[in-house]
Amino acid sequence: MLLLFAVFAAIDDLRDVFQAWLDGSINTGDVEQALDSVLAYAAIGMLATRATWASLVSWGCLAFSLRIDEYPMAALTACTITIAVVATTTRRFVVIHLISYGVWILLSSLKHPESSIIFWSLSAVTLAGALIGAAVRYFGAQRRRSEQRVRDLEILNERLREDERQALARDLHDVVAHELTLITMQTMSRRRSGDVGELHQVLETVEDAARSALHELRVMLRLLRNENEGEHPRDVTGAGLSIGSLEHVVTSLAASLRDLRFEPEVVVTGDLEAMPTTVRGTAARILQESVTNIIKYAPRGSRCRIEVTADDHELCLRVANPMPRSTQRTGGRSGELSSGLGLRGIAERVSLLGGRADSGPVGGQWVLDVCLPVDGRDAL
Repeated sequence: MLLLFAVFAAIDDLRDVFQAWLDGSINTGDVEQALDSVLAYAAIGMLATRATWASLVSWGCLAFSLRIDEYPMAALTACTITIAVVATTTRRFVVIHLISYGVWILLSSLKHPESSIIFWSLSAVTLAGALIGAAVRYFGAQRRRSEQRVRDLEILNERLREDERQALARDLHDVVAHELTLITMQTMSRRRSGDVGELHQVLETVEDAARSALHELRVMLRLLRNENEGEHPRDVTGAGLSIGSLEHVVTSLAASLRDLRFEPEVVVTGDLEAMPTTVRGTAARILQESVTNIIKYAPRGSRCRIEVTADDHELCLRVANPMPRSTQRTGGRSGELSSGLGLRGIAERVSLLGGRADSGPVGGQWVLDVCLPVDGRDAL
């Protein structure tokens, strides 16, 4: 818009000069004023490219105004270009620009020492341009800072959403995988049994597991819909699934193993219920995943050990079970049951609380060691 304005205004002034020349009424003053206008419009038009170039071109306009002793177009140019320079260029160039314009104002006033109106008029015009430019610069910086804050909030929101998705994925895996693994193993191990009483016991176990999974999923859905009224304890690291007593969780998991003909050895040391809710919830999910892996991979009827130790500083879990035989480890059933998410979910849960987790074969057994800090000083 500035460029079009400058072009058409310059063409209009040149047209007037050309018409005066055709009429034979042209004089030197008309030509000089036309040139002054063309220089002014050229400087303003340069704002369409860069304010620094416009400032450099405007110095020619200011110098020509001193020669012809005409200042209206120079004052308009000075105000317009000062706004753009102060608003958009570097601080160093702003200083150079204002100093050069100050020199022009001083020379203009020295040329007319008997009248101070020129000095005050040009100073007021330039100062007004500087103030407007400073205001534009300030609000532009505020807008950029606001945009950056919005971008930062969007990034943070996306991270929080990703954390929520990861937490939901972990909980869905823990809840569904454990109960469905229990159901699958119960039905697989008794599919050829002809004992009616044993089959009834299997059906009861399957029913309990299905009810438990359904209950946990309903709790999760209530939390997602903000309908939880405090009926269920909340697990902060696990999207709020109910966990109840940690000692009861350990007992229930051991009972599930016995139902599947494992020989669990449970050792509980310390006051588990004195642990913070977050730590208890994380420990419950880790134990649940560990027992799920025992059911999937350990040889049927093998001895396994679940050890839970609590003190004033940390809650430690140790789960050990025999390594599967090679035929079991490479068989189709184990491959179908494996999702590859269990150990990764455990590592993520422990990392959220700043704890440590180690797992791997030790002397023919698969051992999982987890320590969770109680005071949370090392939590991320």
